Amino acid sequence: MRCYTFQNGAFDPDRYAPGREIPPEELPAGSVLILGGFDGVHRGHRALFDAALSAARCPDSPTTPPVVCWSLSGLHRACLTTEDEKRFFFRLYGASAAVFEDFGTIRSLSGEAFFREILVKRLRPSTLVCGFNFTFGCGASCGPDDLVRFSEEAGIRAVVCPPVTDGGEVISSTRIRALIADGQTEEAARLMGHPYPVSADVCPGRRIGRTIGRPTLNQRLPDGKLAPPRGVYASLTLLTPENGGSLCLAPSVSNLGSRPTVNEDGDDVTLETHVLGADLSGSFRARRPHLVVWLGEFLRPERKFDSLDELKAAIAADTEAARLPISRLLGLDPACAVPWTADDLLL
Repeated sequence: MRCYTFQNGAFDPDRYAPGREIPPEELPAGSVLILGGFDGVHRGHRALFDAALSAARCPDSPTTPPVVCWSLSGLHRACLTTEDEKRFFFRLYGASAAVFEDFGTIRSLSGEAFFREILVKRLRPSTLVCGFNFTFGCGASCGPDDLVRFSEEAGIRAVVCPPVTDGGEVISSTRIRALIADGQTEEAARLMGHPYPVSADVCPGRRIGRTIGRPTLNQRLPDGKLAPPRGVYASLTLLTPENGGSLCLAPSVSNLGSRPTVNEDGDDVTLETHVLGADLSGSFRARRPHLVVWLGEFLRPERKFDSLDELKAAIAADTEAARLPISRLLGLDPACAVPWTADDLLL
């Protein structure tokens, strides 16, 4: 079990630096604890945060309890959001702390043992919040009704949130994974409430893009991260100026693939992002920053070109084709409402 604090109150900032890992026993008793897997941290999950924040503002309580998000990790499947990315979203949506539980350490516990040993004894919540399809215990043997029953016996309040639907279907991580795998990143973004993030260190490249006037920031997808189809995407890149100024979102075009025009290794897959109109010399080359790229519309599949001149022409065409999708990502296209603001993407 790993616990992290955020800036959203409940913790003394002089003692608990935001983002610091703390022992579970240092979490204050009486929290509002949100339970779930939270892969994708989508609009259905957002409803759980809204319910938890509402419960924390209960006028009958003399103090406001912290909202703590409990999430599983180590499920060994292609995930929509890594643990680091989840922490960004948990903080954004109002949690004061996050708890990550390794699936392997609890998979053999019965539902009642999980409730009593993990939730009650270690985390000591006053309120539990979960979704309509939350399961726990060995073999997913228990569900929301069991959680409510155990909670009543322990004198803990339990809140079960109904499903959030879109187009007559429940918004779920499974549904979104299928869209991402099929390259339908815009539809997936609408269901998540944010574009698909890739948060990873910048890695060295061959600097071929610089020779054709298209320098790139290169990343490898984190281990376990679901890879969308190889090809070119409209994107936004979260940049930090060299002088330490404010974060900004820069329009960009990203290619996920093995770069077949200049690379014969088809298994050597990177995400290469060309930031439009930005000078990427200096700090981004001297250091190896952690970079967040938000993937928008899928523009075309990856292909091999006969020459660098053909590649350069294709990149210019991709840049032009990305302009309208980028405006939609930024919420600048009045014909296409997006369920996020630019501030939501600054993490």
